[in-house]
Amino acid sequence: MINTIILDIGNVLAGFDYRAYLKDKGFSGDMLERLCRATVENGLWREIDRSASEMMDESLVAKFMAFDPEIAGAIRDFMFSTYEIAKEYGYAPGFVKSLKRNGYKVYLLSNYGKANFKYAKDNFDFFNYVDGGVISYETGFVKPEAGIYKAIIHKYDIKPQEAVFLDDVEANVLAASALGFHTIHFKNLDQAIEELKHLGVKIDYKQV
Repeated sequence: MINTIILDIGNVLAGFDYRAYLKDKGFSGDMLERLCRATVENGLWREIDRSASEMMDESLVAKFMAFDPEIAGAIRDFMFSTYEIAKEYGYAPGFVKSLKRNGYKVYLLSNYGKANFKYAKDNFDFFNYVDGGVISYETGFVKPEAGIYKAIIHKYDIKPQEAVFLDDVEANVLAASALGFHTIHFKNLDQAIEELKHLGVKIDYKQV
């Protein structure tokens, strides 16, 4: 019987549309593409999510700037404002509260560097209702690396066969499944709720 729900944050409980954010800042065309390639779409990005630094790591930012030196200034400005990208979904607090109301433990499992995570925790309402979680910077592992899943299993004594993990990235879902979790590849809230119900999870949340 399922007694635990584990939720990713980005694109599950909070939007992470970095392209829309950059467009709002006035970037477009080739400049937009170069900024994306040099930052969020750069394989180095996962090192941001490992970072346990209270502030954005200057030495790490320098590595991103070196990826495209011609736009180094824009890269630096963007890296020091990335905490602004994620926006809490309106449904997030009610969705979590519905799961809690029906008796489930609710935990977070998300890739986040410490500097950016502090902003999220201080500003997103759903944090008031979850039972805890494991964030990548705390462990040194990032999804889909097995270590981060093992960290949450050990921290809360979770039995994977009694838990459901929801994430918008297929590789992360597959990694959790390999460790025995029930999984849902999150595409939108209605789809996720239907799949939760199919797994026998009781949930009474309805979007307004």
